[in-house]
Amino acid sequence: MAVLLRSTIFSCLLLTLVIPPSTLAQSRPSDHLRDEYDLQKVVNAQVKRDGEAVISFLDSDDPAIQARAAFALASVQDSTAIAPLVDLLTSDAETQVRANAAFALGQMPGTVPSGPLLKAVANDEPEVRSLALEALGKTGDRAALRQVAELDVDAEQTNALALSIARFGLREVHDSLAVDRLITLLTESDSASVRRDAAYYFGRIQTTKPWQHRANDVRRAITEADPSDAAAMHLLLGISRLGEPEDDALIFDWLRMATDWRTRVNAARALTPRTERPAVVAALTQSLNDSIPHVARTAATVLSDATIAPSQSDALIAWVKAHPDRWRVVGPLLQSIARSSDDPVGRPFVRGIVRRYASQRSAVAHAAALPALGFLKPDRIDQALVAAASHEDPRIAAAALTAIADRWERRHAVADRLSPARVSRYFDALASGVFRGDVATINAAAPALTDSAFTTQGASGILVRTLDQLSTPDDLEGITAILRALGDVPTSDAVAAALREQTGHPHPVIRQTAASALENHTGAPVPVDGGTVETPPIDWKAAEELGRHPRLVLETNRGVVVIEMDVEQAPQTVTTLAQLAQAGEYEGVPFHRVVPNFVVQGGDVARGDGWGGPGFTIRSEFTRIPYHRGTAGIASAGKDTEGSQYFITHSMQPHLDGRYTAFGRVIDGMDVVDALLPDDRVISARILPDDEM
Repeated sequence: MAVLLRSTIFSCLLLTLVIPPSTLAQSRPSDHLRDEYDLQKVVNAQVKRDGEAVISFLDSDDPAIQARAAFALASVQDSTAIAPLVDLLTSDAETQVRANAAFALGQMPGTVPSGPLLKAVANDEPEVRSLALEALGKTGDRAALRQVAELDVDAEQTNALALSIARFGLREVHDSLAVDRLITLLTESDSASVRRDAAYYFGRIQTTKPWQHRANDVRRAITEADPSDAAAMHLLLGISRLGEPEDDALIFDWLRMATDWRTRVNAARALTPRTERPAVVAALTQSLNDSIPHVARTAATVLSDATIAPSQSDALIAWVKAHPDRWRVVGPLLQSIARSSDDPVGRPFVRGIVRRYASQRSAVAHAAALPALGFLKPDRIDQALVAAASHEDPRIAAAALTAIADRWERRHAVADRLSPARVSRYFDALASGVFRGDVATINAAAPALTDSAFTTQGASGILVRTLDQLSTPDDLEGITAILRALGDVPTSDAVAAALREQTGHPHPVIRQTAASALENHTGAPVPVDGGTVETPPIDWKAAEELGRHPRLVLETNRGVVVIEMDVEQAPQTVTTLAQLAQAGEYEGVPFHRVVPNFVVQGGDVARGDGWGGPGFTIRSEFTRIPYHRGTAGIASAGKDTEGSQYFITHSMQPHLDGRYTAFGRVIDGMDVVDALLPDDRVISARILPDDEM
């Protein structure tokens, strides 16, 4: 009866939703894939990863088939398609053919010539120009970057130009001329979106060397920015990497005054390398009281890596005492308290909170608190972690194993040899975590077993024997974790044989991982065959019934989120998600991962902890939907390993473009997405076909 009532309330709620018109249609015009059999043949070849067949469709007399084939090649990523795609781009083919050719060239492995793309930017239609700029950023060399930086583009292409330069930078291709162009956009443009996109480069690349000569201009841009300016969230991270103590005050100001919570999150992150200074710790401690939980959690996470003074540790203890049930913030704070507490107050306090969460039988809170025990010194803490490592809940066991691995690394760094009893205790716990055969515990324990102190006790044998127990698709990430570990243990006949056997595995990700691990031992490249694993065929009847832009409506404990999906750009993804939703598979499934100002992630229908899926995999479908704020994508462990897990972005994430399937966009309830926290849940999921709008 309760279920029926909840369903009735949800149905009434849906009737009150005001669904805005489609926004996805702007990313790619319709080609009526859902009812065009000839186009479906192209997509079927795409799903089979039959590059030769897809390339053959480029020769069609039908522009729609040519355009669809070019679009499909962006996902197939067959380098033999580069030449015919260049031919299409430079031809007088219809706009969508050239646009999709430019898009596909940006997705290609191997060397893509920059000349045709530069020519398209200079002479083609706006849609083609933007995609050619994107492709140049993904494939071009430094000479191409210099030409991009000197391009004279109209206002419509300025954002694409800024992001193109950033994409070069993500591949560590830099030039002072390009930096100067970004600084000009950042300091002179009247467009907030242009400034934001120009700022992305400075926040995302991991080195300041390419723009050190313009550091004062970057400081000036953020100093003069309005508190609501989105450019600041990127510039703060760049300023932080400069490492200048005098920038602390600037970052403090943004941490306090930014009107956008995402900018305050990045301000807190910007203080990560600065926590040795008491004023930084004080600012982060104050941010624990921010009205937005994401900001408080980020501040706590930054503090978790800090060794702080006893008086400041007392302030954290006081905060935890006042907010004991906010486990998402308390968990990382306990690590800072434990790391900094040699006094008789901090140690029992941390142990007491861990025991409290354990007694409350909250697996997520218990798992969040456990890593703090790894920083405490008494031997009985070792015993507590070892006991937790065998807990029946893999979330708790994995957290304990991670703490043991971290504890071992810290202890081992200050003493070449620990007592034989402690080495044996750690080895037994880590080996049991691997041999348990659970993906979560394997990933927590396997890397630590590569230490020489453990390999002499038989770690390699444990890894090899566990490998024989695992199977795809459910154990894929456990298998790859073990293979990577085997690549780091001492060479032996048994290890080499196990790795060599896995280079012939049916799954391409496993073959590649095994080959890389074997190369570590042999010193020579290990060739592996191509090929793919089986995947469910696309249900074209279901695709037609869904319509072009069906809605996935998620009722969560925080409110309702509506995601508009694009069947024509990601047909296998959307039909799969629709089938799972219609079967009730998403009901009760938590958002297991929330990274503030990055993504909320859920959809693990098997386990709920992020290590599971639906029992099958689907293909990567790389689309022209950019990762803006509110874009919905599919999580993966490598190409063509997608399943049921999805994520939604808090902010622009261009580095995800063309790497993760983007299948839709939030059109209602983005405030709900912003409010979601780890372990919040989907209460019910429903599909609204496009014809119901």
